[in-house]
Amino acid sequence: MPAGELLNSNQRRHWTAVARLRKRMREEAALTARILRVPPLRRGAVFYVLHPLPVERQRDPGNWADSAKPYVDGLVDVGVLPDDNERYLSGPYPAMGEPVPGGDARISLVIVELRTSEGEGHDDGPCASEGPPGDSS
Repeated sequence: MPAGELLNSNQRRHWTAVARLRKRMREEAALTARILRVPPLRRGAVFYVLHPLPVERQRDPGNWADSAKPYVDGLVDVGVLPDDNERYLSGPYPAMGEPVPGGDARISLVIVELRTSEGEGHDDGPCASEGPPGDSS
């Protein structure tokens, strides 16, 4: 996603400031999906990868779930996902990425189409056995 201010569950902001940020993030996600021509999915999983500023303390990527939600809403707005309920979406799941030097922390979205063995996206709820890409556990 484009670099910019993110929402963190530990922040305490005025509701109008939060609403402005959510609107910007939702629009950015929709525009980015259009530009990248992300195809519509019947069902998908979304992983959001936090790329923090380089600091020595530990980070909790789950604190940025408030940023993932408007990005997912933007994907729904442009038809990448039919809806963001459990029938069509598994996640969004947090992950930690490499730090970024300078500027703002960033979030990358990884969108994975979920399919059944017959090759169609399934509609029977989240798949508990599916984890992040590359996760063999």
